[in-house]
Amino acid sequence: MNRFKKRLALTLASLTLLSCFVSCADTDSPDDSKESSTVAVEADSSEDNRFLGLDYKDRPFRIYTSAHQASSAMDSSNYLIEGEGKTGGGMVSDAVYQRNVTVEELLGVKLEFTQCDLSYGAIAGDVRILTQSGDDLYDLVINDNYDYAQLVIEGHFRNLMDDECVFDFDRPYWYKDYMEDLRLVDGYQHLLAGDFFIDVLRTAHLMIVNKDIYQDYYRTSADELYDVVSNYEWTYDKLISTITGLYIDKNQSGSKDEGDQYGYLDSAYWGASIPLSTSGTTTFIKRDEEGCPTISIHEGDRSNQLAARITTLLNHEDTGLEKHVPDPVAAFINGEALVAATFSLGSLESENLRQMESDAAVLPYPMLFSSDKKYTTATHDTTELGAVLVTSKDMAFISTVIEVLNRETANILIPKYYKESLQVQCVDDEKAAAMIDIIHDNFDNAFILAYNTALGGKILQAFSTAAEDKREFSAVFASSAKSMEKTLKNKISRYRVKNNID
Repeated sequence: MNRFKKRLALTLASLTLLSCFVSCADTDSPDDSKESSTVAVEADSSEDNRFLGLDYKDRPFRIYTSAHQASSAMDSSNYLIEGEGKTGGGMVSDAVYQRNVTVEELLGVKLEFTQCDLSYGAIAGDVRILTQSGDDLYDLVINDNYDYAQLVIEGHFRNLMDDECVFDFDRPYWYKDYMEDLRLVDGYQHLLAGDFFIDVLRTAHLMIVNKDIYQDYYRTSADELYDVVSNYEWTYDKLISTITGLYIDKNQSGSKDEGDQYGYLDSAYWGASIPLSTSGTTTFIKRDEEGCPTISIHEGDRSNQLAARITTLLNHEDTGLEKHVPDPVAAFINGEALVAATFSLGSLESENLRQMESDAAVLPYPMLFSSDKKYTTATHDTTELGAVLVTSKDMAFISTVIEVLNRETANILIPKYYKESLQVQCVDDEKAAAMIDIIHDNFDNAFILAYNTALGGKILQAFSTAAEDKREFSAVFASSAKSMEKTLKNKISRYRVKNNID
């Protein structure tokens, strides 16, 4: 079994721990000297005595959990939230069961799960019905940020920073930076991301390289790309030059279609542009003195330069999109491309990917310029986050249980996965482990991924429109800039009213 197959044979959670690989990965890998608050690391419950002696007398803790099939080429994350409710299902299943039972025994609670199997776009209506009933039905709800962002604006979720809450967002099992990026006003937090909400990690975008095709074309090992990344040379220009010359019309049809060989595979313009733009940009928003976001993507020429490269990449003669190849994931697995960008950490669990004949490498999305010295990982606009309904009561109880669920996920699940990761990733391929470490450690631009649809969808769409129409980004953005800024201002005003913020 090749190294990549062994790596893919891991459970998802073994991939989510790679922040721990700094000790065994290259010491020169990007950002390994920077402590990021978005990195999940193992916690030590022996240092946390806040909840000792609590006994809620078998009080139910009611979780409304998403069981919907994920849209990013992976299964639902509910198997790491609810689990199977028994042991004997393997290391992952047993760890989830142990975590849940441990929380129940530590606090004297009973975890009760109700599954919600709704597609994005339908979730908001479901939550509105729950809150409009006025009934206290659930203590925690978990679902897509695509819908949850709009629900935050409408006032359907509790503020998780009020005086009743016992959350300690400085603990390492919380993704503090990620959550702060989702705020609309300082001092108010409505959406939760942390170890327990593991879909954040599973939806982290990445690129995969077919090592055999690279070896055949460049007559050298694809492992050199690991050094390109570590030396901050993995840019969009480097990606474009790497895929150039790889297209082969294998079936001699005279046009791009299934069965041909491509330098690069991706989804349609819209889907492809989301991670490409969010990985290459750090200026979607800036914040005023109250922490309120304002749109800043149009300031300066960086966006034009990024959009120009996205346009070049997606329209490249060696690129295949869904209009050429209906299933880019299957095409890559069949050995039809050097690079594919339709994958996330969670999708690496795919049985088909594990059966791929060729060896492969995992890389982060590129940066725009080498001088950026930072790779940025985009999650998905349907990444599942936690929230508490405005109708829920007793925030001291609710925040206590959620805090302990996060802590015990770090204490019980993380070590299991880390051990397996250490054995397979670090021992067999330290540089590959360092690549996933970079992917995992550098989440950013959570705000635009969550709120783009709530703001009319046009901010991210400007990149896809520029690429598809082959127009300059600033020209596309200018046509709707004022309306977008007005929409954001109106949404924040509505948010203030709905959440009783002066």
